[in-house]
Amino acid sequence: MFEREFMHLDLFTRVPFGGSRLTLFPDATGVPTALLQIIAREMGTSETVFAEPDPGGANRGRLRIFTPKGEIPLSGLSILGATCGLDACGRVARGADETRFHWRTEDGEYPVVLSEVDGATLYSLVHEPAEFIGQYYQRGKVARALGVEETDIAITGLPCEIVSAGLPIHIVPMGSLAAVQSIRFDRDAAREIARDLGFGDLFVFTCEAEGAGVDVHCRMFAQDFGIPEDAATGSAAGALIAYMIKHRLVPLQPHVRLVCEQGLEMKRPSRLYAEAEILDGRCGAIRVGGHGVLLAQGRLRFDQGSVL
Repeated sequence: MFEREFMHLDLFTRVPFGGSRLTLFPDATGVPTALLQIIAREMGTSETVFAEPDPGGANRGRLRIFTPKGEIPLSGLSILGATCGLDACGRVARGADETRFHWRTEDGEYPVVLSEVDGATLYSLVHEPAEFIGQYYQRGKVARALGVEETDIAITGLPCEIVSAGLPIHIVPMGSLAAVQSIRFDRDAAREIARDLGFGDLFVFTCEAEGAGVDVHCRMFAQDFGIPEDAATGSAAGALIAYMIKHRLVPLQPHVRLVCEQGLEMKRPSRLYAEAEILDGRCGAIRVGGHGVLLAQGRLRFDQGSVL
């Protein structure tokens, strides 16, 4: 008989029912991979993360991350959400100032920094400097996939570019908030981009925003991961701050911070906080963070033999 504890969390928000939904199994030690995928499909969230505590030390563990369609090597949402979930139920050994929790994923080891910001814990994932993979010159295909005019992209004078701060993100600049809000994503047109690049997901941003104190408004369309639209995308925010540094969209000072809003069109408003060091005009180490809310806890119980 399979029986494990699970949690539902909302990440990149300070209020329930905002941000991105996540399911966390805080102890999935010994669960077969085939069963992990079945559970991820059943839970229905964009990502379901399975943690395995490290018996050798505190504030360390292993994570496996699944979308409804398959396992992925890295997700800022899942890494931060797992930390938030364990912290909410007292399973993180907190220090006097900043606390670090180290996760081992299929992509490597990633530390999460816990700090207090405006009276609430901010969970920030530490990334290595971003990799610029290349520009995509088929702007017309991108416009068709988004259901907008090509001029909505061209007016920015900026390229569509694939940048990785852990996962390759196809960044698309747009000239106005109205244009981003008008997007009608076309899955068939996006498949044409996928034939060129190997994936058809698109991350769109504009430097016009709705909220006070916000720098950019964003939307993420990730059909290749089974997510028609994502309410908050941590890996994309990390790629975006590197993109903005490269193209001189932020001041070239030693430390920059970017506040991103996302998910507003989905009625799940999110805020992501991206920070980076700038060394010799280039983006150095990156942190992407947000707040989180523990929404529900329960137990999943079924006859494992009847499933596998």
